[in-house]
Amino acid sequence: MNPPDTNDPLDALLREQNTYIDDNGFTARVVAGLPRRRRRALLRPIILLGATAIGYFLALWWMPWGLLNPSILLSFNAQALLAYGLLLTIGGSLVGGVIAALGWEE
Repeated sequence: MNPPDTNDPLDALLREQNTYIDDNGFTARVVAGLPRRRRRALLRPIILLGATAIGYFLALWWMPWGLLNPSILLSFNAQALLAYGLLLTIGGSLVGGVIAALGWEE
């Protein structure tokens, strides 16, 4: 790797002067050529929140509610543990979907 050039005239110019360096309109052309900033699209978060809500309600509809008895949980029944795990997964996916929808960046 080459050592940095210590006698760079542009570096010296920038250190000595704190004024605008004329670039013959280069900066203005670059800024004009950039794509316009899009407004935040509302359709994506709405679809994401809707799909999350539909999935959440379907999962709750098909949830085996009879296995969520705390006395069954203490017996270490595998089906009861699976039901509680499913309930935690549903809650986690709902929280994750809401966070993703509200924090969507373009």
